[in-house]
Amino acid sequence: MQFLLFIIFAYLVGSIPFGKLVGKIYGVDIQKKGSGNIGFTNSLRTLGLKPAILVLAADILKGFIPVKIAQLSFPLNDVLIIALITILAHIFPVWLKFKGGKGIATGLGVILAINPLITIVAAIIFLVIFLSTRIVSLSSLVSAWALPFVSYQVAPNLTVFFLLLATIITWTHRENITRLIKGAENRM
Repeated sequence: MQFLLFIIFAYLVGSIPFGKLVGKIYGVDIQKKGSGNIGFTNSLRTLGLKPAILVLAADILKGFIPVKIAQLSFPLNDVLIIALITILAHIFPVWLKFKGGKGIATGLGVILAINPLITIVAAIIFLVIFLSTRIVSLSSLVSAWALPFVSYQVAPNLTVFFLLLATIITWTHRENITRLIKGAENRM
């Protein structure tokens, strides 16, 4: 029963649409501007740097906090289920009719709670790809797919979790992948 209640808690925290809330503070419906996404990239494009950083920090924290708390009470496999629920909550938030973000910042918070070393490697890979291409989606996809390989070397017991996470991130970026193939993806 405690695990089920915690899953509900993780889902509700993960589904808080910080991009939408920050946009509202600035008088902008972020779902009707730019890409319509509630995450950091669209916040940056439509609201500006300071609001976007607030969205990024809040989305990272909403991934980090439930997982970190879960680690105090549950075994690793249960924590990993809670981690996936938290990310899926961001992608499918109840508050926005299940139309949310792509899961990158919330996923970053989740992996930061699970394994800080893997998080650092993923962040470095993201930055290297981003600084050379200025394409956020490509940077996100490459770093997501690097996670299972890094995990296999550093924490093999997390590899399946990171394969699932990379698959989810690929699915949320399916439209971006189409634009990348066509050479039409937006650059920052």
